[in-house]
Amino acid sequence: MTRGSVVRRSWSSLSSGRRAAPPSARVRGRAGYALWQRVWASFTGIDLPPRLGREPDVATGCTPEPRPQATPASGGWFVLPSLPPAGALTASGSDTAVLEVSSPDSRAVFILRRVGDATAEYGLELVLRDVTDQPELATVRYTRLDGEQRTLLIPVSPSPVGPTASFVRLEGFTAGSTWQATGPTAVPGNPGWPSATLADSVRAAYNEATREAWRQVSERTGQGTRETISGAL
Repeated sequence: MTRGSVVRRSWSSLSSGRRAAPPSARVRGRAGYALWQRVWASFTGIDLPPRLGREPDVATGCTPEPRPQATPASGGWFVLPSLPPAGALTASGSDTAVLEVSSPDSRAVFILRRVGDATAEYGLELVLRDVTDQPELATVRYTRLDGEQRTLLIPVSPSPVGPTASFVRLEGFTAGSTWQATGPTAVPGNPGWPSATLADSVRAAYNEATREAWRQVSERTGQGTRETISGAL
């Protein structure tokens, strides 16, 4: 590798410019990465993957299809579309997105994903736009495979790098499950959440970002809530 090629690649990475080389079939991610990460990737020739919750860049002249919006209901709740049986059958592989819908105000995006290869298990990624400097919390209710209703509290905390998102496992969720959501809103100082619901929600956290969001929620609530969160983490 010549010094000139290294300089050209570094400048292209920092300025988001395009090289005259043929386009690569792999999707590269720039948004959400620190400057030193992009410089290092440029020198080593590594392709940075898109951050979780971000969509690949859309080619100039192409208009992305708008996301469907949830249907508003009473009491601040909104109804999320059920996963049709066809969607469950065609989705395969871990972390496959099978359904994506935005809240009525378009501030939150709910992405239903497959989270297991062996069984049809699902997880929910909640991506938040126009974030504040404080953690926020959404609530999701859905019917399980056995017909029982489950309520999950989903915290989302500001992320210094990448999108502000959380990921939880939807135990018992299946094609045809009805579900609805509300929020996200600011975390109340004295929430009064049922202990069983709170502990179940904390245990549903699927990644470290979601567990960190619960730690931030714990710092802003009373002792009883803090103890329940700590015991479930």
